Amino acid sequence: MCDATYDITYSDLNPTLLFAGKNYAHETKPPHCHDHTEIICVLSGKEQYYLDGEIFNVTTGDIIIINPGVMHSSIVPDPEDPALLFFTGFTNFHFRGMEPNHICQPDGSVILHTNSQVRQDIIGLCLRMVAERYSDQVGQYFMQKTYLIQLLLLIIRQIVAKPERQAETCRFESYHKSYVVNEIRNYLNAHYTEKISLDLIAKNMYLSSAYISKIFKEETGEPPINYLIKLRLEKAREQLESQTEDSVKTISNSVGYEDVYYFSKLFKKYYGMSPLNYKSNYRKIS
Repeated sequence: MCDATYDITYSDLNPTLLFAGKNYAHETKPPHCHDHTEIICVLSGKEQYYLDGEIFNVTTGDIIIINPGVMHSSIVPDPEDPALLFFTGFTNFHFRGMEPNHICQPDGSVILHTNSQVRQDIIGLCLRMVAERYSDQVGQYFMQKTYLIQLLLLIIRQIVAKPERQAETCRFESYHKSYVVNEIRNYLNAHYTEKISLDLIAKNMYLSSAYISKIFKEETGEPPINYLIKLRLEKAREQLESQTEDSVKTISNSVGYEDVYYFSKLFKKYYGMSPLNYKSNYRKIS
């Protein structure tokens, strides 16, 4: 238990970032502890976490708060379906009413179940911190630290927020899925001319390929690959209807298909005629 007001000043929240990353929890590791604070966010999936003698079930959006000296370890219930975890370690901060380098909840809980107002933002910050780590840009450390401060503030706001009704939580689950599906669509719309695989999409979104395929189909009624095929063929159709003199092979390559025969086969399946015939017939009509 703690009696923290979370009254924050600049000196309170100027942490030293030690590390930030993400990985899949493929195996259970021996319990350990350290002298810095660590936050773990479940980006997708479910798993269990051991903290000071207790085992907690955690799922997407949950935050695990590991204060200095706390023995902890992830427990992997299903190695074939591991959870994707974000983790960051930091030190040199102090909130009033708490020990230095500690984050406490009023009820003493070490797991924070995020609500509909902040879960998406928290996961987004986690992903941006990881992306920044590999960006090789000027000021990389300070950008990561900026995200860390935002992450801590959102966690603090979540701790002091009033509990929401279960109905609001249920509505968020649908909202979160819609957000991920929109991100997948945006990625496909921007990169349809390139070689794309489900694994590549998952890697760029820091989510598992099984997870994004599942929720995309749940939200749209079709798998991501079908959306990509339709998008590419629509772009090809637009080119065929234009006044371009480009060959079918050129158009095929421009929408991400190196095999012109495969492209023509797909086009005929969707539009009832080959690309060459479609182009010829359209020009006769127009």
